[in-house]
Amino acid sequence: MPKIIINFVIMFFSLGINAEQKYIGFNDPESVAEGPDGAIYVSEIGERGVEDGKISKINKDGSISIVAEGLYDPKGIVFFQDKLYVTDRDVILEVQLDGTWNVHTGTMAFPKTPVFLNDIEVSKNGDLYVSDTGDFKDSGFVFLIKKNSGVTVMFEGNKLIKAPNGLLAISDTKILILDWAGELLEANLKNNQIVKIAEGFDGGDGIAKKNDTVFISSWKQGIVYKIENGKTLKIADGFEAAADIALSSDQKNLIIPDMKSGSVSVIEVE
Repeated sequence: MPKIIINFVIMFFSLGINAEQKYIGFNDPESVAEGPDGAIYVSEIGERGVEDGKISKINKDGSISIVAEGLYDPKGIVFFQDKLYVTDRDVILEVQLDGTWNVHTGTMAFPKTPVFLNDIEVSKNGDLYVSDTGDFKDSGFVFLIKKNSGVTVMFEGNKLIKAPNGLLAISDTKILILDWAGELLEANLKNNQIVKIAEGFDGGDGIAKKNDTVFISSWKQGIVYKIENGKTLKIADGFEAAADIALSSDQKNLIIPDMKSGSVSVIEVE
C-alpha cells in the first residue's frame, strides 16, 4: 500500500486554541473520523463524478496512507464496530480496515432518490442517520437506515428541515442537525419535534460535541465556532472551507478538514 510521509507544522491561534497540527496534500478532504487503531481517517472527494475518490488515513507517526480507492465522491464517514460507513454520491459504502469495501445501501433502497448524500452518523445500536442536502436551499432530507429493516425519511414535512448537512447523535432520543443555511436544530426521535437552538453558521457543515459544548464548522466562512452556556464564540478561523469536523476519541482535539486548501488540522480544545 503506498505511503507518503508528510511532516506537520505547528501554528498558534489567538482565539483560545493552544496549538495546531496541520497535514497537507489531500484532494478535497471532506470528512474525518478517528479509527479504532488511533489513526485519523479522511474522505477525499477528488474530481466530482470521477472514480478517483478515496479514504486515506493519518497514522500515529504522521505518515499518510491510502486505505480504499475507486470511490466516486466520498463525503461523510463514521465508524461502527471496526467498519467505516461512507456516503458516496447516491449510495452508502461499508469499508473494512483492510481497505476492502462494498455497497451497504444502494440507490434503489432509498424511498426518495438521493440528490446529495452528505453527512452520516450512527446510533448505539447501529442505525445510520444520513443527510441529503438536496439543492442546498430547501429540498433536503434526513434518512434513517435501520440496521435490519430498510430506509425511511425522518421528519418528513417539517419546514425546519431545508438543506441538512451535519448530523450528531447526542442521546438515544435526540440528534443535532446543522442546516447549510446556518441553523442548528435539535430533533427529538420519539415525538419528531424539532427546535432551533442556534443560528448564524452560513454554510454549516460539521458538528462535534464535548460534554455540554457543541462545535460547529462553517464551510463558507472558514470558521469553527463553539456553543457554550447559550453563547456562540469563534474559536478558529482562516480556513478556506472548514468541512465535516470530529473530536478525537480522548476529546482533547478537534479535527478539521479544509476542503479547498487540501489540509487536515488538529487543534486542542478545552
